[in-house]
Amino acid sequence: MAKAFTVASWNVEHFKDDSQRIDRVVNFVKQQNPDVFALYEVEGKTVFQSLVSLLPNYQFHITEGPQTQEILVGAKNTMTAFFTQKVEFKSGNSWLRPGALLTLTVQGVHYSLLLLHTKSSSKPVGLGIRDDMFERAFDFKKTLDKATANGKANFLFLGDLNTMGMEY
Repeated sequence: MAKAFTVASWNVEHFKDDSQRIDRVVNFVKQQNPDVFALYEVEGKTVFQSLVSLLPNYQFHITEGPQTQEILVGAKNTMTAFFTQKVEFKSGNSWLRPGALLTLTVQGVHYSLLLLHTKSSSKPVGLGIRDDMFERAFDFKKTLDKATANGKANFLFLGDLNTMGMEY
């Protein structure tokens, strides 16, 4: 089976306006040459502006909210991509990042990529929030399945999932 597209997903940890780090990230993206990439923990609009100018073959999307760190998504200009910010994945916590849903259409086939940065904590409250975020993702998959003719959506759930201390 031929691959429909390629994806790179990377938590760049507190990624902000630092020209050397920006160059390293851009070089990684250029070397990997993914059709889609997601960067987690992006801080500041200057990173967004730098990536747009240094990677002109991509269209960019970024989550927004009161949180400091965002999810930035790039999709090649040759792809048909629709971006939606999904606030329900904040699990009732206004300071968590929303989910990023990128829907791709490749040769007439739709693919839904849910990009999340789930709660990081080994304390019970953090585990509970993270578990809730996972449950919401699994429920979302069921909703997408119901919306397809064959009952099975093309769904990828990826990101910095912080699964330490959990059994998935």
